[in-house]
Amino acid sequence: MPESAAVQKEYALPHSATIRIHDQQATPNTLVEVEPNVGRVLFVNQDGTNYRLRFWKENTDPIAGIDVVLVPGGNFTIAINTNDSFYFTVLNDTGLTKEGNLEFAKYANGPIRN
Repeated sequence: MPESAAVQKEYALPHSATIRIHDQQATPNTLVEVEPNVGRVLFVNQDGTNYRLRFWKENTDPIAGIDVVLVPGGNFTIAINTNDSFYFTVLNDTGLTKEGNLEFAKYANGPIRN
């Protein structure tokens, strides 16, 4: 039986989401979902320092991920493909967590998915 328009609308994923970085912490730091293929996630650095965002796919080692530099006051946008799902952590410019270690998975944010 087809769902009503009201039920379908309730579960519609947004076209975009924004994750703000302040004091080397992401907000929100939990599940973020956007529409597949057209969905975008904007990361905004609200601080005056460089951060490295480490992204990695679910069920993989964070060390195998990729780092993107987020400059002071800058932003970075990613597109979400169908069935994408990954985590990220906010690292300082030298690649350490806020607590000064390399335990990336312990400080994972997300997942980000569609």
